[in-house]
Amino acid sequence: MSAKILLVEDSSSQLMFLKDGLVKNGFTVETAVNGAEAYKKLFEFIPDIVLSDIMMPTIDGYQLCRLIKNKEETKKIPVILLTVLDKKIDNFWGKKAGAQLFLSKSIDIEELVKNINATLRRYPITDEYKANIAQKFSPENSAQSQLNVILNDLLLKSVFANEFRNLSDFLNYERILVEKLFSLLSSFVEYTVAGVYFASPDDFSENILYIDTLGRNFSKTFLSDIQYDFFRKLDDIKNVRDTKFEVVRILLGKEVDYTFTDMKSKIIIPLVFDKKLIGGICFYTRSDIDYASFRYFDIMISELLAIFKMKYQYTEKEFMSVLDGLTGLYNRRQFELGLEQEFNRTKRHPADFSLAILDIDFFKKVNDNYGHQYGDYVLKTVSDLMKASFRKTDLLYRYGGEELVMIMPETNIEGAIIPTQRLRRSVEEYDFDYNGVKAKVTVSIGLTMNYLEFKNSTELLKSADESLYKAKESGRNRVIIYEGNSKDE
Repeated sequence: MSAKILLVEDSSSQLMFLKDGLVKNGFTVETAVNGAEAYKKLFEFIPDIVLSDIMMPTIDGYQLCRLIKNKEETKKIPVILLTVLDKKIDNFWGKKAGAQLFLSKSIDIEELVKNINATLRRYPITDEYKANIAQKFSPENSAQSQLNVILNDLLLKSVFANEFRNLSDFLNYERILVEKLFSLLSSFVEYTVAGVYFASPDDFSENILYIDTLGRNFSKTFLSDIQYDFFRKLDDIKNVRDTKFEVVRILLGKEVDYTFTDMKSKIIIPLVFDKKLIGGICFYTRSDIDYASFRYFDIMISELLAIFKMKYQYTEKEFMSVLDGLTGLYNRRQFELGLEQEFNRTKRHPADFSLAILDIDFFKKVNDNYGHQYGDYVLKTVSDLMKASFRKTDLLYRYGGEELVMIMPETNIEGAIIPTQRLRRSVEEYDFDYNGVKAKVTVSIGLTMNYLEFKNSTELLKSADESLYKAKESGRNRVIIYEGNSKDE
């Protein structure tokens, strides 16, 4: 039995061309000249797939797609949108409308048929599902073309808000937040280079402009010019010193020979709240673009300001209250909050993360033999070695006494063992020397990951603690991985 296609196109010549080509390739085709007619025929014809133009009167392709995807009885019907639109924002909106594919109208019929067949295989519709559609009443469509823009604006504003607000889960992990922010921005904003800067309440902190080059490899001179231009603009608001840049996404291929003067358009946006600079964002491009005329510019800035405000307030709160005075690591209270937050985040957005607990071997003997000041020196030195062994995105804590804890977001057990073993070896090889008294120190480490078997963060922490106990019982100066039955590494 041939697959049924509902073809929606307001151009009669294009409609007949596509219909003839699809029929010749064995499909059964029903046609509609606009979204309103198509939505009505959806319940009468019950297609296996909808192939629709975007720019149409009454109800356009975006709105038709949303209508299909918003109803339980029709949402499984795959939709392919055909269009002459080629801007990133059009592709972005097509995907957010729920379309399975977004194809150019210039595609030849053979390639179109291949895409249709691939989509049908990936999203098959059962006879039972079709029977359910047939039982539903086909609603009247009385939408006016004037509502098209309003509906799209309302829907896209909601999509923008949700996409940005989802980033709030990563406020605790600046590097991950930056990567996800660039991933979002690059999906609808045209740029050659973009930059993001988060201000800190600590006036002595380093000011970093995170740069996204979309995978291109630019010279340091070019990127330094971008950094200088950006911070010079922000310096009008706040004395920004000790600045540097950091390229976030992986560079590919040979170096691109662009210079700063090649950038024809740019926009630098300082983000200010309560008369304080809380960050900034910039876009540079070789094309002629008026960024301020971007249709959703105000929405983007509003959502960015909300994210930066939350990030600044979180940093400010952390700066004031979360550090352990001796080690400079986060304190136990912050560990408990951070572990719970990371555990819950990875339940909502499935991802790996690893947890390690470290204990300094025979630490009581260090205090008894050399005094508590020497013990403090050892604890501080081990903490510094920990900072050097782990990434900036990893979270390091003093859990209590001589126990230190590491949370490694977006890291599986294979990735976690590398810095954990590096830390163990660094401590073992370090020559501790305080007031002329020399000593050798080792550490034992228990390592675990957020396996599905853990119902809550308490169970996860307990598994790391069990592995630490086994590390100490089996001879110390080693890392034990929890796997239900822990094993030595």
